[in-house]
Amino acid sequence: MPIRVDLLAFEPNIPGQARLAVKKWQGASEGLEFSIQRNQDQLYLQGNQQWSNNPFWFQISQFKQGDDGEVLEAPVGPELVDPLLENSGSSNFRMELRELDGGLSDQGVVRPAQGLLSSSAGGDTRSIYDGGELSVVPETLAAPEIPDLPELTLPEPEPAPERVSVEPVGAQAASPAPVTSKRNLVPLFLGVLILLAVTLGLWFWLKKPVAEATLDVAPAPGLAITSESGAAGPCTLESMASQSELSFVQNCIREAPDSAALLEIITTAKQAGHCGIAQRLYANRAQAGDVQIAHAYAREYDPQFHQPSTCFAEPDAATAAYWYETILVSDPDDVQAAQRFEELQP
Repeated sequence: MPIRVDLLAFEPNIPGQARLAVKKWQGASEGLEFSIQRNQDQLYLQGNQQWSNNPFWFQISQFKQGDDGEVLEAPVGPELVDPLLENSGSSNFRMELRELDGGLSDQGVVRPAQGLLSSSAGGDTRSIYDGGELSVVPETLAAPEIPDLPELTLPEPEPAPERVSVEPVGAQAASPAPVTSKRNLVPLFLGVLILLAVTLGLWFWLKKPVAEATLDVAPAPGLAITSESGAAGPCTLESMASQSELSFVQNCIREAPDSAALLEIITTAKQAGHCGIAQRLYANRAQAGDVQIAHAYAREYDPQFHQPSTCFAEPDAATAAYWYETILVSDPDDVQAAQRFEELQP
């Protein structure tokens, strides 16, 4: 029977760190090494977090045995956590555990638990939030000292020349308000009449176009509604093409489609070649306990039900067994999952 491998978060959670928990291992608990292979392209994880054709063996001097004696645990760091989290949406991972002396060897599918954090999630924020550091003002930013300037003595302004008042000569020199004669009022009245005529003509001329413009503008709300109704939803093919895989999956899962609707979305993603989206949707809902989605995902890999496609080119018995076992965790009485899980054991 294959081993069960879980990648669990610490309590409290530590970014980039996890507990590697192994069950059903029949060998020793010390002097062990393991390799990680992803099913997407059959590449192996390397020590530098890259993927290569050649197996790389991570050595663990000793696993810590759990209280029940059935679980072996060992801490692992970013060299394992980060690449698995980065690829978990589009790949599954098989771990081979073996003894260093060439003795027992066994395999199992790695299960990254919910809540794991990559090392980038715990960035050094001290320089941002540390008030002590922010309170230090660099000398280069200090306000420059202003040297004392000698007191300036301004010359007294010269007195303004006295204004000479000139006595008005006769009545014409005075400035009384001009008396408007009746002759001067005639042009004023004519100007007012002309202005009123122009204003009335302009008002009649603009009245009809305004009404027509009002009628033209009236359908605008209907057009706005049509535009809003035609916007691409979070789970549509248009959104798949315009968003990143992660953004699409997050937005679509937030929409909470039922299992049947989600299977149609996954089918659309597969037909359009968005394999990463299809696998992420499968994995997200299957790990959340959606038995119908988990069954469909297991059949993508099950040799008995596998149908070759661009996204699932080859069957993978170990991966199918992993998802059947996931179903049994949520529903231990699922007869079909239990039967296929047993039949897929090596």
